[in-house]
Amino acid sequence: MVGFMTLLPVRGLREADAPVVQAWLRTYLAEHLSWWQAAYGSPPASDLAELVGRDWQELIGADPDRQWVRVTGEHRAQGIVFAEKRRDRYMGFEVGVLSWIYVDETARGQGVSTALMTAAGDWMTAQGVRGREVFVTAQNTAAVRLYERHGYRVVDHRMLGR
Repeated sequence: MVGFMTLLPVRGLREADAPVVQAWLRTYLAEHLSWWQAAYGSPPASDLAELVGRDWQELIGADPDRQWVRVTGEHRAQGIVFAEKRRDRYMGFEVGVLSWIYVDETARGQGVSTALMTAAGDWMTAQGVRGREVFVTAQNTAAVRLYERHGYRVVDHRMLGR
């Protein structure tokens, strides 16, 4: 788990964050789409701009009863985390799902991911979830290491085929 350190404050997402967060979404989604395109051998059905717009709307319109979005950075967002709760269809109890996290390249190594992961974990605890999960692309080794530092462990693998 994480050692003792002063955590950066987190705040709610604001419309004014749109330019920064949408730039992150473009980077994040382009990288993931390239991984999936290589695995499937075909291009995505939607274009990147459409996906960025859809994901921004999901973030800014998050349902507070089941979704939670926070950013670090008071004047300019430095990182963002999106978590949700859902009922696990097999286990029958509520789980917290870390949908995604992104830290601006200029803010990496400054404790942003730790602040976001800690805040998301605190939110999940407050929601009373019994389990926590995150899906991560194997090539995203930095994310895998981050999740492991925060107590997540690999229990299965998603495999793609053509």
